Amino acid sequence: MRNDKNTLPRTVVVFVLTTLVATSHVVHADELGGLAGSLDGYHSIALSYQTAPFWQGELAAHPLDVSLEYSLGMVRAASGQSNRDLLHVGVTPFARWWFASNTGVELGVGANVFSGTHLGDKNISTTFQFGSSVGLFHRLQGTPWLLGLRLTHYSNADIKQPNPGQDYVQLRASYFFP
Repeated sequence: MRNDKNTLPRTVVVFVLTTLVATSHVVHADELGGLAGSLDGYHSIALSYQTAPFWQGELAAHPLDVSLEYSLGMVRAASGQSNRDLLHVGVTPFARWWFASNTGVELGVGANVFSGTHLGDKNISTTFQFGSSVGLFHRLQGTPWLLGLRLTHYSNADIKQPNPGQDYVQLRASYFFP
């Protein structure tokens, strides 16, 4: 297995730069949230910032909107000979359809950069990974809180082999800023 001494400093630089970019928007944030989940022994945790919708419309007489989600997260393997933790940053456009006054579904496909190409014993081949998510959410009436459940899949879309992909079922909690 490869032991890259530059991985930790590179990861710290990516983390610091991403944190600075993300926190510079918090004052004007529409939604700030956290996600945590796991599947098949792999775990994920992330912070997300979702912009106010840049497009709004209607589908089947219910609101439909599109916004951008910026994320900073970490994935973890329960075991393995190489990196058990990888950091990642991403940007994903999300379409959200509010089929009830406070409840809806969301779909997003975006780009992510990971801090390495090995997660435990899994070789993901490229640091660039697409992230696809589908979720169900509910905004708690009379509060600024939104709760949800999301299925997220990371894959390099066969840019390079192997392409094992990685799935996570995530719980989501977000706070809407006025």
